[in-house]
Amino acid sequence: MAFDWGEMRAMMIQVHEIRRADDKFAFFYDETNNIRKFLLTDDGTNVDEHKNFVLGGIVLLEGQTLPEIAPLREALGMQDNAPEIKFKHVASGDFEAVLASRKMARFLAWLRERQLAIHYSSINIVYWSIVDIVDSILASKRFEAFSHSGREMKNELYRIACMDKPAFLGLMKRHGYPSIQSGRVGAFIAEVEAFLNLHSPKTINLPAEMLKEMVRKAKVLAELPFLDEENADVLIGSFSSFFTMPILLFENATHVFDHEIQVEKSLNTDGFKQRAQGIDYRFSDSKADAGIQLADVAVGLIGKYQDFVEMHRLPELMARKKAWSAAQTETFDLLRGLINYSDDVSNAFIHRITAMDSEWKNDTFMHGLPPPPHLY
Repeated sequence: MAFDWGEMRAMMIQVHEIRRADDKFAFFYDETNNIRKFLLTDDGTNVDEHKNFVLGGIVLLEGQTLPEIAPLREALGMQDNAPEIKFKHVASGDFEAVLASRKMARFLAWLRERQLAIHYSSINIVYWSIVDIVDSILASKRFEAFSHSGREMKNELYRIACMDKPAFLGLMKRHGYPSIQSGRVGAFIAEVEAFLNLHSPKTINLPAEMLKEMVRKAKVLAELPFLDEENADVLIGSFSSFFTMPILLFENATHVFDHEIQVEKSLNTDGFKQRAQGIDYRFSDSKADAGIQLADVAVGLIGKYQDFVEMHRLPELMARKKAWSAAQTETFDLLRGLINYSDDVSNAFIHRITAMDSEWKNDTFMHGLPPPPHLY
């Protein structure tokens, strides 16, 4: 049976109550932490740091045009011979160092004054790589009783895996993950169970206990449907699906991407062209496209922010925030205002794939929402 993208799109809009998916926006994109492939190796993974992949940039609403960026270049102190605005021209260092940059504050204020929105998809690559363990077990009808807590159990799997990430990655490597063939499922699940019991031996919370109970019972499964047809050791073979999704969701918009050879190849296949027939998307040279230059700075900032939230526990995040300078606080307030404005335009502009704990940390740290008690 052919996949009906139109039905899937309609379901996504309905289930997630997505606003303004049919509007004629203009999206400009760039990305950060694009490692292209995420692989298991004998000593861990092919990258030393597991930073979030972030694809994003700026959005023009219908009727808006790109502002003249010469005044922005002047405000940022750009040299006349610099061909384009890049994140490195605005700030450097970790997130807190970036917040201290007066140039970053000027950039965000410039976006605000011109009522430009931002958009981004942020993907925790380790979380994204391991949650198929839970989904594959839940695919069996015998585990329907656990299905209502799927996301909570994924959160616990990620939390416990991160207690000894090298050991969990080693476990996956030994079993050829994500290619767990029939006949090897029981041994793989048994080792996951042993890992969970070793690192979370006591009753911490209900989702953790449900996860351990489900995994214990899953040793009888003959197959794991989402983990039986992949190439061994290839956790993420390509990030191209994160480029195609906004194109297909915002089908009446225009989408302008910075040149990226692998993604261009994926989006130029006959299969995708057929699905995206009639949608306006293209690749452009950032030096000649002010929208992509603005996207570069915006996504660089969001990438730093996402890494900062993922890296620290909530008490440390709040303590650090309390110690910020007036300049850092001002820049953070500008960022929060920009995110709030963008989310008000469409709740599909801000998209994160990560553990629930990270979502809750973000909601408390940036928006002041009360956190679940276990984060303290």
